[in-house]
Amino acid sequence: MPTDPLNVLIVGAGIGGLQAALALATDGHQITVFESAKAFENVGAGIRVPPSSSRLSQAWGVDFSQVKQEVSRGNRFVDWKGKHLLDVPFFDVRDRYGAPYYFIHRADLVNLLVKTAEQKPNVTIRLNSRVVSYNFEEPSLELGSGEVVAGDVIIVADGIKSSVRDVINGRPLAPQDTGDVAYRILVPAQPLLDDPNMAHLVKNPWAVHWMGPEGHAVGYPLRGGELYNIIIDVTHASDLGEPISNDEQIWKSARSNAELVERFKDWCPEVRRLCAMTGDYLKWKLADFDQLDNWVHPSGKVALLGDACHPMMPYMAQGAAQASEDAATLAAALREGSSIPEALKIYESQRKPRTTYIARNTRVLQDWLHVYDGPARDARDKMMQFDNERNPIFWGCSARKDWLFGHDASQVHQDVRIPDLPPRPAKEASVYPAAKL
Repeated sequence: MPTDPLNVLIVGAGIGGLQAALALATDGHQITVFESAKAFENVGAGIRVPPSSSRLSQAWGVDFSQVKQEVSRGNRFVDWKGKHLLDVPFFDVRDRYGAPYYFIHRADLVNLLVKTAEQKPNVTIRLNSRVVSYNFEEPSLELGSGEVVAGDVIIVADGIKSSVRDVINGRPLAPQDTGDVAYRILVPAQPLLDDPNMAHLVKNPWAVHWMGPEGHAVGYPLRGGELYNIIIDVTHASDLGEPISNDEQIWKSARSNAELVERFKDWCPEVRRLCAMTGDYLKWKLADFDQLDNWVHPSGKVALLGDACHPMMPYMAQGAAQASEDAATLAAALREGSSIPEALKIYESQRKPRTTYIARNTRVLQDWLHVYDGPARDARDKMMQFDNERNPIFWGCSARKDWLFGHDASQVHQDVRIPDLPPRPAKEASVYPAAKL
């Protein structure tokens, strides 16, 4: 790769685009980020930042002490009646993997990434700058204002509804319905702290997973114990709320929480209490798709990054983390490649197998988290007790956990080692018999 800094254009100022800006700016490239929104909004809910991601961010100058955060104690798994099944502690994460595992409010993380980027003289963020077309050969992009901006390479991090994914992929590939709908909820933590039976959820920052028939809930504290973040995922068939379309994202403000209270009325007291506390929430259908044919345009000058090329369900808490790994590998590939097309080829070949495997593991977890009581559930609970590749909970196998958290995406490796997938329940026991991934 030539030693002169590259002029890099990044489309999208979400977590992936901002992380790419930081990674590439750290190597001295000149970065311009284009974002269609007029301002960064203080919205969203919790996000989990595992050590493989936080370690990279710290290397790019991100100081997590500047925001309120919690350090995760681990993943805890409980059945829908409140029976404790498995703890996967993260007490050794900092020592073992070189960085903490954080719980952070998404808006706080975005604002922190923006602040860090703005402190770098070689990064420019242009808001209210919607990209309407691309010249893949130049490469250049055209904004809604009519302005044409040329660069050496374009990185498109415009999300699951990417405007150029089909062109780069070489064929249409619409996101597919996963069979689930998600609720994202934030509640004040003080009522939980005031309840002797609920206070432990805030005081002990575990990501607690309550698993039951056709649905599960995950909860963890945010902002130093000021908020409690709740994620509820249920099948379409068992959702009692109004149906939503594939492209619709609904924000429910000051509405009744009756649909959740009724849906989880037979669950353990903790889940019932959290449902009863629900006020505002965001709700949408969960979508993903199988592996793309291409992440890089045939010109070799334009590449996809993050959800634009590997959207995945949240069950592994890896969506944003994988985008930051994309950014690190992209920067490393540009250092090592003999040309931009060669570098982007390295980037795709390194990242695609890993993200595809993680996306498929979200489907495995979806299956096991939502089985009905019966033989399959009994088999799951038994397998969860053993630290080996048969454990259906991804992190319950130490070798897989090391593979996930210990990966250094800033190094370009020749051999991309992919573990075997955990077992899946028998098709007749799955509530997703038509699952594609």
